[in-house]
Amino acid sequence: MKKWFQLPECAAGKKRLLLSYFLYKIFGSSILRIIAFFVSLSVFLFNKERRNSSIKFYKLIKKPPILSTYRQFFNYANSLVDKIISFSGNFDTNKFILKNDPNIYKGAFFITTHIGNIEILRCLIEKFDNLRTNIFLQGNFCETFNSFLKTLEIKVNADIFPVEEIDIETSIIISERLKNGEIVFMAGDRISAQNENKIYEGDFLGKKIQLPQGTLKFALMMNVPIYFIVCAKEGKNYIVEAEEFISEKNKKQEKLDELKQAYLKFLEKYTLKYPYQFYNFYQMWD
Repeated sequence: MKKWFQLPECAAGKKRLLLSYFLYKIFGSSILRIIAFFVSLSVFLFNKERRNSSIKFYKLIKKPPILSTYRQFFNYANSLVDKIISFSGNFDTNKFILKNDPNIYKGAFFITTHIGNIEILRCLIEKFDNLRTNIFLQGNFCETFNSFLKTLEIKVNADIFPVEEIDIETSIIISERLKNGEIVFMAGDRISAQNENKIYEGDFLGKKIQLPQGTLKFALMMNVPIYFIVCAKEGKNYIVEAEEFISEKNKKQEKLDELKQAYLKFLEKYTLKYPYQFYNFYQMWD
């Protein structure tokens, strides 16, 4: 079974991001929606490995596998369009519906998932007293987005870090930023290519899966409020839901074990709530 980082890149690289951005600036979002239709159709028809992984997922949750798989690919392509719009500064933040108090977006560590479109939430958060975010991405994604933003001279109130390069210096920087009210986003549902052995096993949809421990340990080490968060599309709006992790355990290992189970529960809950926006295009379980 191949892991996600052993598969060909599914997201857009720098050149495709730049092309999409310029097409949007010239022709508007409609042209990108049309392209998204054909791209998702092409992936559905010709990318057998991703299609089969998706079909297995929808069979597991008892959804019509073929139609559900195409719908998933199409939703993902359109989520990329929304990202392009967000980089242009034209995304309508009135489309966000927060299910939590906005005050939680200060000095907190948010553990994300590959459900929905968490990246565009930055558009709204930047309006919260000019709040700054710190985003951890896989190294290749980090390089792509930083290069994309630099090329277009797009100013965002965020710093993007490679998740593989977290060291003592990074930890000190992030700790200080959290104390100053900044926030952190880091995904908890994909194993890093450089840390395949630093994993834990848990139950997900009745099957055993492996997830990274690094995100959870890093979150606990920061000693700040920890939230699980998802930003998923419903109609024309994005629903933002966050759940705080609260533990009464004192020992580090007990608290870590509790955090693992709480995250798995959150991941399963929102996977079932938004099955067509579950964007892990590989077979997570053995």
